[in-house]
Amino acid sequence: MAQLSEESLRTSYTIPSIVEIRVDIAEGIDKKLRYRVHEPVLSDRGRTLLNNFIYKVYRDLNLMKHLSTYGFSRKAYEVVVNLLKDYVRKEFSSRPTVIFRGSSSASRVSEAEIYNVAYYIVRDLMGYGPIDPLVRDQQVEDITCNGVELPVYVFHREFEWLETNVVFPNTEALERVIRVLAVRSGQEPSIANPIVEGVLRPEGYRVHIVLDTVSGRGHSFSIRRFRETPFTVVELLRRGVLDPGLAALLWMVVENKQGIVIYGPTGSGKTTLLNALAMFLPPETKIVSVEDTPEIFLPFHDNWDSMSTRLSNDPKVQNVTLQMQIESAMRQRPDVLILGEIRSREAYAFFQGVSTGHGGLTTVHAENIEALIRRLTSPPMNVPKSSIATAKLYINILRIPTPSGVVRKVTYVYEVEEYDAVKDLIHFKLISKWAKDEDVWYLDLRSSNVLKSISELILTRYEDLLTDLAMRATTLSYAANKNVDIFEFHSLLRRYRRDPIRTFNEAKEFLGDSYKLVIRELEERKSL
Repeated sequence: MAQLSEESLRTSYTIPSIVEIRVDIAEGIDKKLRYRVHEPVLSDRGRTLLNNFIYKVYRDLNLMKHLSTYGFSRKAYEVVVNLLKDYVRKEFSSRPTVIFRGSSSASRVSEAEIYNVAYYIVRDLMGYGPIDPLVRDQQVEDITCNGVELPVYVFHREFEWLETNVVFPNTEALERVIRVLAVRSGQEPSIANPIVEGVLRPEGYRVHIVLDTVSGRGHSFSIRRFRETPFTVVELLRRGVLDPGLAALLWMVVENKQGIVIYGPTGSGKTTLLNALAMFLPPETKIVSVEDTPEIFLPFHDNWDSMSTRLSNDPKVQNVTLQMQIESAMRQRPDVLILGEIRSREAYAFFQGVSTGHGGLTTVHAENIEALIRRLTSPPMNVPKSSIATAKLYINILRIPTPSGVVRKVTYVYEVEEYDAVKDLIHFKLISKWAKDEDVWYLDLRSSNVLKSISELILTRYEDLLTDLAMRATTLSYAANKNVDIFEFHSLLRRYRRDPIRTFNEAKEFLGDSYKLVIRELEERKSL
């Protein structure tokens, strides 16, 4: 592995853990960025103490059960420190060489070393072993291991894929971690069933395990992490994913329970945008979310039901598919149905729900609007175009390479103008476009179908709706400039619903002026 010099350091930060764990991201002489995690260093005596104590725990089921009740926590760490001190005291008083073979009876373990050993005991017994720091790192989205003696890779929020200094030296070390992942996800990979997928408890992260019987480089696994606190639109605004004008339009559309489909390639931020938009829904709204692996999190919506699939290899246990969950969700009379991702036959059930008047939010893997419609209308989805046309907005989000790194941008927003039943064509109109050279978003609001629908729904003049949209844009610009957190943002949305004019005036006073929408006539239309 290439050596990294201090001069090549790009960033350094600590990971929230039971002790301070530092991460350095630096550039090697080969110009390749690497992720280096720094854990406490153990001496030979410390490693011997660690091995002896873990052996003792494995032999004492009551002690193992006692420690497991604490999980990976500061309390577990404190308990292990006290147990280690007692253990060292007893062993040294009777048989000092039992702990450190070859050491003199005068040898002692420093208190600092005991704390370091305690960290590794908790990490290996209650955590995820060598990959535990990666699992705790809030900047990491994905963790992948492709086999023995190969570096584990992480997908970093800022730097994307990075090689780490975590390497499994042998199959035994890798299998220990895979056993932990299997147990915590409730799955059991075997020769007969070498590929399993599940959800790690209690974190809720998605894990995928492949055994060496079908993986050429040995056992492999991948973990998809989710943020404990979801992104808000404020954070997306500050990162330049969209601007206040477009965000205000989406706020209005979501709040009035119109159907929205977000599409883009893998890793473009579709689910992140979906979750951020769902927070615009009033807290009392009846929401049902359906996902393979729970990713959607709406902390302020008590009337929200989160449903997930269940797949089993046991013939006596019923599989619960996305399609079954959607059909179940529709019986709960939801105001809004959120489908984490459309992949297969559940697409038909989702669009049926939208066509019957329910609000809907979902994501689909597709590079552009043409590919999206082809995918929705082809097997196994087979959604009629008449049903696809019932969703009001189609939002494209992409990962854009730039000299300073990769950024995510909402590039196009299409609305459905009409469905031509004779020609079986959906007519789309472009109502928002990101202009790359200027880094601004144009809005075409002269005669928007989705705004007309909202106008008719809430019995408001179209002109008044545009005024409200401009007020919302100013309010969102204020939130982004103040960098409000998720709690302040929720409070701001609540205040706006209760008294929009007063909230707008407060925002305008703070900014010095109202936010100016970038209005531009966009002629692009597509018939698909």
